Amino acid sequence: MIWQVDLLLLVALLASAVLAVKIRDLVATVAMLAVFSLFAALLFAGMGAVDVAFVETVLGSAFVGVVLLAAVTVTGRAGEGMSRRAAWVAFPLVGAFVLLMLFASSDLPDRGDPDAPAHQHVAPYYLERSLADTETPNVVTAVLADYRSLDTLGETLVVVTAALAVVVVLARRRPES
Repeated sequence: MIWQVDLLLLVALLASAVLAVKIRDLVATVAMLAVFSLFAALLFAGMGAVDVAFVETVLGSAFVGVVLLAAVTVTGRAGEGMSRRAAWVAFPLVGAFVLLMLFASSDLPDRGDPDAPAHQHVAPYYLERSLADTETPNVVTAVLADYRSLDTLGETLVVVTAALAVVVVLARRRPES
């Protein structure tokens, strides 16, 4: 990627992070955190970690944004408490999401299944070539720190972004009355 575009995305990323912390309205804060996540995804895509960019887009901006908006809906913009109407909206949405995740996970191969696609194609290559390619005797370290280092960096940033979102929402001060 062109370094000027990288720099522009980095500045936008930092600006959205600062705005997310400074904005007083919780809904606007959630929107800024979603924008932050999208800029992070664009940076990941520029580094060639397209799968991490996709995960950051789906989880960081879409899913976390929806969950935070549901939390704001339940607690209110200023944290004054949950209304019955909000609870009737939020609880079915959370239940629907849990059912969706259970349904989606039902199609995954069993844990440790030797016939799973990852065990047929990728794993044998890593096991056979990791020492020669990376000069690292531990295969797990070779995969995480060498073959997929940008992915590991991206996943770490996803976790840090989620932690930042939790801190921003929970540490929000109430306006002086």
